[in-house]
Amino acid sequence: MIPRILWLVYGYLLVFLTGGSLLMTLFVAPTLFARLGVQKAGETVSALFPGYFHLLFTGALVEVILLGILSRLSSRQTKPLLWGWAGGLFLAGALALYLGPHALELKRLHDLMPGDPSRAAAFATAHRITFIINVILLLGLLGATLSLLSHTVILPEGKALPERRPESGG
Repeated sequence: MIPRILWLVYGYLLVFLTGGSLLMTLFVAPTLFARLGVQKAGETVSALFPGYFHLLFTGALVEVILLGILSRLSSRQTKPLLWGWAGGLFLAGALALYLGPHALELKRLHDLMPGDPSRAAAFATAHRITFIINVILLLGLLGATLSLLSHTVILPEGKALPERRPESGG
């Protein structure tokens, strides 16, 4: 009973993190830049993304803990998922605790002296790295979600799904 509840919590949190990542990466940020322009959207994204990065980090930490517990309680294979989440936790931690704050500081310095090409280049590099890591995390979340979906139908030993009969044409 406890493993089943933990798998449910794992699944709900995974779907929440995946949906949030899809929303922020594919809809919120591009829409802000399209509607508000680079300057205003940059300010808005600078306010939103640190919280998003911390949410990813916290969610990944909880998922690693859940999978660690489930590796002892559940008969389902959890090692590949656990290793994947450990990597995701490392990347999310890098975003939340180092790269995100570093990019924000570089943006602040760039905004103080917008004509300085070295500051613009440093911010562009930091932004590119955070974007790439965010996309890697999103792809990992999608992979974990697909893995979860492939295990949603668990039949008792010796049972099979009923075969679908072809519809009679007429």
